[in-house]
Amino acid sequence: MPDLAERFAQLADEYEARKRAATALVEGWDWYTWPGLDLRPLHFERDLRKTGRRLDARPPLDRDVLRIGFDARGRVAVVEEYSGFLDGARCYETFFRHGDEVVEVAHFDRDGPIYLHEYRFEGGLMHTASMVARRGSGRESYAYVDGRISRVEIEHSGAPPAVLVAEHDDLGLLRLVRIRGHESRVCYARPPAGFDLEAACRAVEDMAVALIPDAVARLAVDAPIACLALSYDRPTQLVIDVSAATADERAELASLEARAAWSPADFAASTDVDLGDTEPSRLVQQELTVLDADDDDVAAGSAIGRRLWCRVAARLNLRDWSATLPVTDDFVVYAVDLELVDLERNLAACLSPERLAEFHGRGLW
Repeated sequence: MPDLAERFAQLADEYEARKRAATALVEGWDWYTWPGLDLRPLHFERDLRKTGRRLDARPPLDRDVLRIGFDARGRVAVVEEYSGFLDGARCYETFFRHGDEVVEVAHFDRDGPIYLHEYRFEGGLMHTASMVARRGSGRESYAYVDGRISRVEIEHSGAPPAVLVAEHDDLGLLRLVRIRGHESRVCYARPPAGFDLEAACRAVEDMAVALIPDAVARLAVDAPIACLALSYDRPTQLVIDVSAATADERAELASLEARAAWSPADFAASTDVDLGDTEPSRLVQQELTVLDADDDDVAAGSAIGRRLWCRVAARLNLRDWSATLPVTDDFVVYAVDLELVDLERNLAACLSPERLAEFHGRGLW
């Protein structure tokens, strides 16, 4: 029998045959939220994602969604992925072949095959996953204790090998640690009993308010600062860029477009503030990410993170900055994403109505 790489090379000619064979096995279809389902142990948990939820009906076309076809034994036979970014267009298809203690999974987009996976089982438990894709290959091996996954050995081409070590108790997954070489990182740790996310967010907020002025003091600026932006890529991540602009910089940017005066990506002076992998920061970041994974439509974790950074900015606006560095009379601190999607609602939360009216009158808002 050809090896997996040879079979992957043949996939381009097998699309129609695999689609017909897999679709013929489908006894029923269901809609699922992204990221859907995956047979591999800890596949989602290692990235703080959760299995997709079954939906009663297809959501609006601007949402990412999967349609999954199940065979008569309740096994996944076909997965169709639809993109909300492309107005509900189908972008990916995955076809399953179920054999005796082996499952083969072929994944396609409009340009052809993306990957071919082979999962091998013993006694109903997956023990290896072999993978070949357009840009590499890999293999995972799984070990169990009392029927629960305890260890995943990961080998991917172009990357050093890694190991996931999972700890469980009667309530389920307790801790997941990734080990690579001499370094280890906690991927997930269940919050302790009585953990209060709101209180932990307040503690992180206090930490940020204390750390940011020290970072600002190290900025290399040659004129009084007019504004300080706390910018984030994702508000659930507790690492932010702190960027400063002088009045002349802002005026030059505003001459191009009013919104550009608020764009931290265009400010000359910047540094970053990492709240670190200490408690409660690590748990807050983890739980906000998990919240987003729990409800991808609402993005509850991102909403909490965004409000956290706005509260930090609002408190920093009350600070006397004269001992830290020179600032203009109309100096302001605000939080915003790098794409300025959150700009309007964030400014309303970070600044007073009077200050917003002032900037509006000057054509900066």
